[in-house]
Amino acid sequence: MRDAALLALSRDHHDVLVEALRLRRAAGGDPAALKGAAAAFLDFFREEIAGHLGDEEEVVLPACPTLVEGAERIRREHVEIRDLAERIAGALGDPAALSPLAAEMGALLDDHVRYEERAYFMDVQAALPPAALEDLGVRLEAFRSARGRVEACRRPRAWPQGTS
Repeated sequence: MRDAALLALSRDHHDVLVEALRLRRAAGGDPAALKGAAAAFLDFFREEIAGHLGDEEEVVLPACPTLVEGAERIRREHVEIRDLAERIAGALGDPAALSPLAAEMGALLDDHVRYEERAYFMDVQAALPPAALEDLGVRLEAFRSARGRVEACRRPRAWPQGTS
């Protein structure tokens, strides 16, 4: 069960998993659909994922300094996600280059989110006493509010044609 302090991030993760699936499906398909899915992903990355990564790096990871190994993995994967998003942006006009990048991003996001949900967030909940978890939730809400987000990500309602 997810503690209320981390619920907004878990809700974000659901939307990120949907985007990851969309990218993986588009990677093996029609080049026009792939380009549309990749462009939609980049919009979602800029509008939602980039801020979400900051939420974790600035608020969640520092809240549990004893979880060093998990925090290092998360930071390393955040760098990979940002780098891969840049590479996808650079390959929008080249379907042959874009397809493996989209597949790689889809797999990376899926693995990353599942690690955070199944391992790291569970470790955070076990490591922090209730008052510290409550404080984490308050700080996370304030941080997200300052960047214009409190609730979960807002992914596009409709998938680009050919990517469902």
